[in-house]
Amino acid sequence: MRNGWLYAVMLLFFILEGTVAQVFAPDAWGASWIVVPRFTLAGIVLIGLYAGRRKGLIFGLFFGLLYDVLYAQVIGVEVFTMGVMGYLAGLTSRYFHQNFILAVVDVIVLTALHEWITYEIYDLFNLASMSLLNLFMREILPTVVCSALFTLIVFRPFSYILNRTLLKKEIV
Repeated sequence: MRNGWLYAVMLLFFILEGTVAQVFAPDAWGASWIVVPRFTLAGIVLIGLYAGRRKGLIFGLFFGLLYDVLYAQVIGVEVFTMGVMGYLAGLTSRYFHQNFILAVVDVIVLTALHEWITYEIYDLFNLASMSLLNLFMREILPTVVCSALFTLIVFRPFSYILNRTLLKKEIV
């Protein structure tokens, strides 16, 4: 039960990503660009940074499967990409000091990589019909900006929860 708060916050991110954020989606208001809120992915990246690559991988696989079952056309794409992003975030924490700037840069880079890999997998199965330039301008760039802003907002409270969870693990 050490990770109870962590799972609860991640579940809250998942619910916000799927419900509340859709109200503010630009395409619902007639804009030509698409924002896919990746709050859960930002949380997975932060978990990978603070808790290590294994925990980042586990959270990525779990929430990727949940995402695939509820939202995706093909089961396995989000499991793979979110798991890899959590693992990569854990790898960056091994080589760089964990701080605010690293967290934001990591979320930006890994969100863009996640969107691109997801697009390429869907394109492989002829489920995507956008050019790469169109994908970058209409989807990846707005999604990355949204994820970076979300990370700026939740970094302090989420890192506090992560630190408390990790400190309890070391004490027990």
